[in-house]
Amino acid sequence: MKVSESALRIKVFIAGSTWTQEIVWQIIHDGKVCEGRLDERVPFIEGMILPFKSYPYAVTDVDSIEKMFSSFPVPRVFKTHLQYHMIPKGHDEATKPRYIYVMRNPKDAFVSRYHHFRNMPYLKEIPTWDNAFGRFMTGKG
Repeated sequence: MKVSESALRIKVFIAGSTWTQEIVWQIIHDGKVCEGRLDERVPFIEGMILPFKSYPYAVTDVDSIEKMFSSFPVPRVFKTHLQYHMIPKGHDEATKPRYIYVMRNPKDAFVSRYHHFRNMPYLKEIPTWDNAFGRFMTGKG
């Protein structure tokens, strides 16, 4: 997939992604406040391929992903939870995107993540605090 330096990706997982997306969007729009949906202004890459009914964008193949990415105005900003080795890097300096990686205190991240998952109505099983913490500490969830 082609990427360009006009693409900026935000990589986080329950570490302040919504806050970071809004700040970056306002920076590139001269501080303008927008009441529109954030996921329309800063698309979530995985959301494009996952079957979320409420998600505003959907793609079916690599060509449609490239078409979708290039349809956004420059500078382009996308959100992802993909691991670094899975993120498009660009082919040379001209196509090299910039990244913002947001980190958070692991204790705060766990508490936020635990409550985030507890509020997901489509989860079949919600783990106990102890189970969730054990999985978090071993890197399994």
